[in-house]
Amino acid sequence: METGLTPGPRFSYGEAMQKPVRHTKVSLILFASIFLSSCTDKVTTLRILTDRKELASAAEIYNSANENVIVTIHNVSIIDDEVIENENPDLVIGSFLSSSEIIDLLRPSEAVFPVYEALSGPRDSKGRRFLTPLAFELPLIMGRKEIMSELPDTMLVQPEDLREAAAPYTAENNEGRLIRLGFSPAWNPQSLTDLLALRAPGIFAAGMENFDEVLLGRIVEETRDWITESAGDTAADTAFDKRYRYIPDEYLIIDGRILFARTDFDYWATLPDTITGALDLRYLSGPRKIPVISVTSAGIPLKTSSPDAASAFIQWLMLPETQSLLMDRWKRDGIDVFGFLGGLSSLKEVNESIIKNMIPEGHYLQVPESRPLRWSRIRDEVIIPWFQSTLSNTSTEPTLTEAYRKWDLSSLAEGE
Repeated sequence: METGLTPGPRFSYGEAMQKPVRHTKVSLILFASIFLSSCTDKVTTLRILTDRKELASAAEIYNSANENVIVTIHNVSIIDDEVIENENPDLVIGSFLSSSEIIDLLRPSEAVFPVYEALSGPRDSKGRRFLTPLAFELPLIMGRKEIMSELPDTMLVQPEDLREAAAPYTAENNEGRLIRLGFSPAWNPQSLTDLLALRAPGIFAAGMENFDEVLLGRIVEETRDWITESAGDTAADTAFDKRYRYIPDEYLIIDGRILFARTDFDYWATLPDTITGALDLRYLSGPRKIPVISVTSAGIPLKTSSPDAASAFIQWLMLPETQSLLMDRWKRDGIDVFGFLGGLSSLKEVNESIIKNMIPEGHYLQVPESRPLRWSRIRDEVIIPWFQSTLSNTSTEPTLTEAYRKWDLSSLAEGE
């Protein structure tokens, strides 16, 4: 089976979604017992703060296998430094934990796991990691199989490839109204932040008030030129979007209204085989680099009262047997989650049971060193609206820094 970024058999949903191998609870109990072996009968409470609701199943399984530990889960929508300090958990599991404010609250770990190296995150002066990566997400482009087969690569597609293939596909009716477009980066807001990740992966590493506005302007201009090249102007692109894209993208692709659409594995997993059988996928990439758009990690706070129990729980989660068991459990319970914790596992061998022929090699993954604190809110409430407004308005717009400062002041007022 092909596991790298090399030509291989065509990818289809039916092939990709392989059922994880089932393991008995006996082996998991054995592993957990090894990690928690102790001569004392003292019961330890392990308080986990997370943004992943499906971890409630993990706590249930773990508690049933360990008499000396009681795992409790507190689910929140967004994890930041204030939430961690207020909740004072023993273990934090969530997305976008690599900001300096959160890292300052975590203790480094000596544990080493066979994960994709690019996902490991910040280290201390001794080379110890603060975070253990559990899962990650990558951006996908879907299209009809016969169209995707004409792309230069069997696993990757670059913006330039999409632009070249989509440009001649444009069609108008007799009134000059667009009735067919290949692809627009403005259709899906996530495409805009994908472009930022591809063109300037480190642009937000120094914070929201210290990035290169000139570079950002060039990315916006490139995106506007791309839209204009296909649709004529941004207004026509927006009109096409409103007129047709109330219908799901996969149906527009099959009907020939559009060529490509941006998606992810989580959405792809919800589509029926009758649809995915006609479609194919590629990772949106730069020159042989795939931007990682989200990493779900585990970190142990400095103030934890149960560091050993927290470390043992992480080691249990990082067993391939555990991840297979949890994926089986979520499927059995009807919990709507793709793969492991909504993405690909940080353990390559686990991904072989999730997808087929699309497992990326680690050196192709491009992960930003750090994201600003409250990244998901900043992305959705500041960056994307600013990008959309700047694309559609050629007059002078506030800079992204100015837009962020205004948002930051309003968000501070909300907290008062």
